[in-house]
Amino acid sequence: MELINLLRQALQESRLVQSFSGVRSSFGLGRDIAPELEVLAKAYGYCYAAGLTRRKQVTLLISRDPRPTGEAIAEALQHGFVAGAISRDYELSLVNLGIMTTPLAESAVRALKAQGGVMITASHNPIEDNGFKFLSGVDDDGPDAAPPGALLSAAAMSKVIAAVHQLAQSDGRQWHKHLEMADATAVRAAQNRIDSDAARMQAERAYLDSMGKDWGLTPHCLQPLTLGPVLVDPNGGASCGIGARVLEHFGVKAVEINAEQGFPEHGIDYDGIDPASGRHMLLRVSRAAVRYHCHFGVAFDYDADRGNLVLPGRDESVIIPPQRVATFNVAIVLSRRRWEVKQGIERGKLAIVASDATSLATHRVAAAFGADVFQVETGEINVVSKMHALRQAGYDVPVGVEGANGGTIFASATCRDGLQVALSAALVESSPELLAEWAEVRRTLMGKDARHIMEAKNVLAALIDSIPLNSNVMLKLEAPPMPQAEFKRRLEGKFVSVIWPQLQARFTTYAFQNFEGMQQVDVRTGDESGAWRILLSAPGRQAFVFVRGSRTEAGVWRMIIDADDAEDFGILRPLAEEMFQRAGDEA
Repeated sequence: MELINLLRQALQESRLVQSFSGVRSSFGLGRDIAPELEVLAKAYGYCYAAGLTRRKQVTLLISRDPRPTGEAIAEALQHGFVAGAISRDYELSLVNLGIMTTPLAESAVRALKAQGGVMITASHNPIEDNGFKFLSGVDDDGPDAAPPGALLSAAAMSKVIAAVHQLAQSDGRQWHKHLEMADATAVRAAQNRIDSDAARMQAERAYLDSMGKDWGLTPHCLQPLTLGPVLVDPNGGASCGIGARVLEHFGVKAVEINAEQGFPEHGIDYDGIDPASGRHMLLRVSRAAVRYHCHFGVAFDYDADRGNLVLPGRDESVIIPPQRVATFNVAIVLSRRRWEVKQGIERGKLAIVASDATSLATHRVAAAFGADVFQVETGEINVVSKMHALRQAGYDVPVGVEGANGGTIFASATCRDGLQVALSAALVESSPELLAEWAEVRRTLMGKDARHIMEAKNVLAALIDSIPLNSNVMLKLEAPPMPQAEFKRRLEGKFVSVIWPQLQARFTTYAFQNFEGMQQVDVRTGDESGAWRILLSAPGRQAFVFVRGSRTEAGVWRMIIDADDAEDFGILRPLAEEMFQRAGDEA
């Protein structure tokens, strides 16, 4: 059958990524998508919707970023959703929320009490890429369930992926029958059950209310725009208009540039060098902040779940490294918690969650506030799920950090939110009580004076400069293609036999660490997707080497080296690269 053949063709595409973070491929630059990719989206929509069997009435939300292929993917997914509902005999309501940010889309699931939904985006990847990530519903429960509105848990998404592959091995007759029944009339009926425009307005209000509650803020109609100004660069992405509007709702004056939706003015991924100029991609944002006399700038990726901060300036020195942004966010959130305790507000034992790629500088700051640090495997849903589980166990978990990009999950959110990164930076300038808490922690618990922050002309710059920053680098390396589990075994062997003898003079112990999902395991279970990590310890300081293989490029690996001590880093980096090279050369 042609339908199954197209699905099999799509699943064999080398650029296809299928993981607990979602599905992604190269969909092109036009409005139309290839037939095999249309069938792929229908298959995923079908299998996802067919798994929602617990109710007779189901509401699913559809959101997207402004990529040109977004509408075509949305149409294919909707047909798949309706076909899946027909296969399980329940009434489906489809709410098309249009272009919006990922944080707003996830909040909408909770606000509209939906049973799930999808966000169509490829985040920071090139504009020709696109994909989709499914969201958990308000009714989801059980040990594998993610918090409402978050990405599906790793276990739940694995079931959807497996169902699609199983479908590809079938004759496809039942699927074809259900898709034929999910014609244009059936899709329109599902779309007409709820007013999408009214639902979007309700979702936006709920997002603002939730953020205001988390930060203890009132809307700007009760106060003038006294904060900022802040330069906002959505680069034609989903935060066009929305980002500036949200900041001004909370009293932050925003100056928006590159805000024509769907028309990016520069590269989508800010974490790198602009090929046109040979300078860092964020330098244009720093220079724009100077031109518009802004206190700082924030640049969003295409779905606005990441916010990159810069100070105004004309060279790369004002670009704030992502790991420092994450540590800054943790310091500000925990300063707020410390101040609240002094006001008599108690919430339970303090904790944060950090992925295994997060700098040890964040650990040091959390420890200075007396917070426990729980580590998980890289992946946003792992951080979010662990935060949720800890809260159920009685912990107060106000913040989590995901990945080397410094992405931060704040308070009740279920994903990273670039807008909240900007809001955090804007608020701290007018919050002397938070500055005082951080200054006290830095002085009494970390042994470093911070009085200059309170007296600085540029409070934010002085504050960021006071945040610990480890020596840290992320490298892209290549090794001969082989099973990732085998390469990790080789890394361990080369570390023990070649590298450790050269490090014993500086470190007293080492430990191989394997994180799978929300847990650290002593022995790898065979899952090759997780990172290989080694933690090195000495009195008063630590370092780690993190190595993770690409899901899409055989033999391509990312290595992160992080050290509390700069001298340790200078010795460790060449040895870590030597270890990697020797593991690849092993016969």
